Amino acid sequence: MKNLFCLRAPPINPLNGKAQKLPIINPFDRHGRVFFFAWASFCCSFSAWYSFSPLSKSIRADLKITNEQWLNSNIIALVAGMVMRAVVGPCCDRFGPRKTMTGVLIAAAIPCALAGTITNYAGLMLIRFFVGIAGASFVPTLNWCTMFYDKNVVGTANGFAGGWGNGGSAVAYFMMPAVYDSIRGMGRTSHVAWRVSFVVPTIMLLACAAGSYFLCDDTPTGKWEDRFNATSTVVEMTSPSPSSSGVDRVDSEPSNDGKDDKRSKEPTVTVAALEDDEAQSPREPVLVMEALPKPSLKDSIKALCCIQTLMLAAPYACSFGGELALAAILSSWYQQKFPGWGQTKAGQVAAAFGAFNVVCRPLGGFLSDRIYGAVSPRWGTKSKQLWYGFLVTAQGVMLTWIGLVNPTNAVALVGGIQAMAIFMDAANGAAYSLVPHVNPQYNGIMSGAVGSTGNFGGVMFSVAFRFTNYHKGCWIIGVCSMAIGILMTAIPPIPKSQLKAGGYMSR
Repeated sequence: MKNLFCLRAPPINPLNGKAQKLPIINPFDRHGRVFFFAWASFCCSFSAWYSFSPLSKSIRADLKITNEQWLNSNIIALVAGMVMRAVVGPCCDRFGPRKTMTGVLIAAAIPCALAGTITNYAGLMLIRFFVGIAGASFVPTLNWCTMFYDKNVVGTANGFAGGWGNGGSAVAYFMMPAVYDSIRGMGRTSHVAWRVSFVVPTIMLLACAAGSYFLCDDTPTGKWEDRFNATSTVVEMTSPSPSSSGVDRVDSEPSNDGKDDKRSKEPTVTVAALEDDEAQSPREPVLVMEALPKPSLKDSIKALCCIQTLMLAAPYACSFGGELALAAILSSWYQQKFPGWGQTKAGQVAAAFGAFNVVCRPLGGFLSDRIYGAVSPRWGTKSKQLWYGFLVTAQGVMLTWIGLVNPTNAVALVGGIQAMAIFMDAANGAAYSLVPHVNPQYNGIMSGAVGSTGNFGGVMFSVAFRFTNYHKGCWIIGVCSMAIGILMTAIPPIPKSQLKAGGYMSR
């Protein structure tokens, strides 16, 4: 474990400037600062995204809307996140994750601040749709961490950033009822209290936007617009010849037929293999991609349409999509099952579901990296895929049991959901430990595509809850998870085209 974490400044791969350890509690180091604002921004975004659900009882009563209308507003919020994740992925490749993150946070803060102006069902749908933009912050979070952390620790970094960020749903379930109750304690009406409560997530979003923009870097080598020149310089200065140092370097330059002078001036892919400093594990080379091309529309579509993208996306639709759908209805389900709990207690118990992300999602990415490093090179990436498939399948078994049994005892229901959350959250972490290995030259697009598919799953499963009931919805998610978790393991984890090109991280 000491090889993955550090408290001081992390060791840096000299070929790309990426950290080889995770400075998990060091926001003063430049790599640690990026990690901090990546997960904090996602956490605040997730809190804003789910800030309506903990106050569902009060909002529904004030606006005089039905439970079905409320479930419709859950769906529209997830639709917004799904659409924006697909848009934000290419934005990360075009503008960089730091600027993209800042834009997403500000765009979500504006409608969040306007939540207090809602007076009817149409207004609720409109505001929840635009607040749903916050859900897209997940894409720059993972893309940012992937850019700053080397392959031996990228799964762990993504797991922690995603897990601590997903914990924002727990923050919302604790924070929003507490703010609401404190305002009611001042003698204000429920009509006023729930509206004023949205000032808090608005401030959180703006604070993270300011920190991300003013305190963090675009890339390990400097500004986003200078990334090609800066990276070429780093490689030329720090990479000795293959014959003298054991460094195997392969440069793939774009062809120049006179038709695309601009592109010919930019390096496309530099792949380097650098042996471990300790020379104790020669089978674990450090593989780095020094510069990424600007993706063309044709290449982007080709990457999105390969079977490996489906291998990543379909299970994520079940794991993260299932989490989104459950987090939106869990407080209402507990209040329906146990009327004596009330809005505040039901929200506090529901918060435990999101809180498991803080530990279990990082654990999924961490174990994925550990398994990857422990097996033979032949089974490297395949081992991550099998681990991912196992977690999704186990999640499905637990959800199917909950849906079929439909426990009426509070301990059985809450305990079953929390046990299932262990596998679900770990699967989310394992997913983004595997994503950087597949079509890494289009990491922003891949991250956005897989992330938006998670939202798509959330929408579909929310529709299932809308037109059936809560326990049947769990059964549907469970059956889909088991089927997809098993089938995904039959797909080769790396595209053939990537292997033929000497693909980065293709082990």
